[in-house]
Amino acid sequence: MERYEKLEKVGEGTYGKVYKAQDRETGHLVALKKTRLEMDEEGIPPTALREISLLRLLSQSVYVVRLLSVESSNKNGKPVLYLVFEFLDTDLKKFIDTYRKGPNPRPLPTNTIKNFLYQLCKGVAHCHGHGVLHRDLKPQNLLVDKERGILKIADLGLGRAFTVPMKSYTHEIVTLWYRAPEVLLGSTHYSTGVDIWSIGCIFGMHLLIFVMALWDTLSLHFQNQKHTPGYTF
Repeated sequence: MERYEKLEKVGEGTYGKVYKAQDRETGHLVALKKTRLEMDEEGIPPTALREISLLRLLSQSVYVVRLLSVESSNKNGKPVLYLVFEFLDTDLKKFIDTYRKGPNPRPLPTNTIKNFLYQLCKGVAHCHGHGVLHRDLKPQNLLVDKERGILKIADLGLGRAFTVPMKSYTHEIVTLWYRAPEVLLGSTHYSTGVDIWSIGCIFGMHLLIFVMALWDTLSLHFQNQKHTPGYTF
């Protein structure tokens, strides 16, 4: 791992830590997803193997984050696996928060919402067209290049290849807020609809934030209009 210089930790989840790093050979920024391999495990964790295989299958799409390489290292006598990805500077949740919670709260521009929804649908269509269910679509797993207005699907650790007819899968998938009704009710036989439902939830959240930001703006406006009697917010 001498090739990469870690700059800062940008995220941490169930399956490992993510660092912003610089490729010393090219000078390009990359994202390093670190997975510690416990000594009692037989090889690489299934989630990491699954993510690697699915990312390589889907790598031709500009709407899915690109896996550049897989590297191994040894830290304090313990093996560590690194997935090296192209770097995007934020995720959709953080991007939304810059509008919603910034010094000047405002809704996302309508064109931005449309653009991101289009890219998300294209990415999911690419996954489904290659027989892959993502199963964990949420704003934190959608990476954004703020300057270019690009959105890419990431984190395929819960992804699965699906077949026709459907086979049985676990129902313990997807963050609760984005989980399809059939999964909430415990079904183990589901297909592409679980990802479509998640898209709807994500898009619905965009609309809700738009309305909330508009309400905040109107509330602030009327609070400042002391000459307007009879209004309380």
